[in-house]
Amino acid sequence: MTVSLDKGMSMEERVRSYFIRSGYYTLRGVPFTYGKFDVTDVDLWLYDRPSPVSRHRIVVDIKNKKTPQAIERIFWAKGLAATLDLDQAIVATTDKRPDVAEFGRQHGVVVLDGNFLSRLANLSPSDRMSEEDFVGTIDAFADQKVAGDWKGRLRSSKSRVLNGLGYNEVNAWLTDARFFAEQSLIVPLHKATACRLLYVVSSLVAVGIDFVLRDLAFAEQDAKVDELNNGLQFGSSGAKGAAHVIDIAIGLVDQYAPEMRGLGSKIRRGVESDLEAVQTHIPAEYFGRPSTAQSLYNIARELENAAFLTSFRSPNDLSVDAKSMLSVLLDFWGMDRSCFFLNLKGAEPSRGPRQPESPPQSNRLL
Repeated sequence: MTVSLDKGMSMEERVRSYFIRSGYYTLRGVPFTYGKFDVTDVDLWLYDRPSPVSRHRIVVDIKNKKTPQAIERIFWAKGLAATLDLDQAIVATTDKRPDVAEFGRQHGVVVLDGNFLSRLANLSPSDRMSEEDFVGTIDAFADQKVAGDWKGRLRSSKSRVLNGLGYNEVNAWLTDARFFAEQSLIVPLHKATACRLLYVVSSLVAVGIDFVLRDLAFAEQDAKVDELNNGLQFGSSGAKGAAHVIDIAIGLVDQYAPEMRGLGSKIRRGVESDLEAVQTHIPAEYFGRPSTAQSLYNIARELENAAFLTSFRSPNDLSVDAKSMLSVLLDFWGMDRSCFFLNLKGAEPSRGPRQPESPPQSNRLL
């Protein structure tokens, strides 16, 4: 069932479609939370990979109102980008006054004015679902809340891009991706929806690793794999940070429970044994390959696109690169590849393989 969109939602979808066609990775409706507070939703979050050593993260504020208060939105978007340590702010407004665009230029904010937005209405129709339709497929599973809160996990996964794109976020996405991969096997009536969610979260894994690799572009192969393995095993703080936390925990045991002083060594051995048992070398070796590093951005865009196609695309119909990444993740999680791919073959009608196209550079705004 297609959800009827109001004019604000429709405008957000049109702007999103424009940036997708311009070659960006996009997320719409990204929640910004602080502690237990839901602060705001970012209308559109963009990610771009201009070169092996540079990445762009962009916030887009979109307002389709009779009185859009465009100058105020420029202040808001610029402040939000600075607060979240993003690289660029864009304001899309129905306001057509030249002074608004000029004010944006003076303050480093790109303004897509009413003249530009009116031309987006002429974009050819997309074969993608809207964000609202996508959420509707999750709502079709009446027990999604008690089955692990599918919508909540999606919302949390999206929100992490505003925290940063480091190993902590990647490891959290890997956990969520594994959850949806498992759900595709144990919830047969909604396995296609679970797979769509797997695509979204896996695309975020690809984005996160791509961002991390920015700082490893010129590292030797072995050093790159070691760094990835260290981050995937211990998080952003690395092995030293993890050891420090263990030392603090053991110190507290020794201080406040001296009668259990020998427990500290047992805790240390147990934690180190559990960490070593995690097969992080599997994704580290895969993501550390030069060929993988070059294709991660396109993999992220392909998986995100596959998640939102109106006609479900089976993992069997993805490109070789995208299937390879999913296969590596399945190996990492200890899941049977053949069982996973066979389970989702023909889950819904498919349109065959398709990769996102790289648009001409002249079409790029930024």
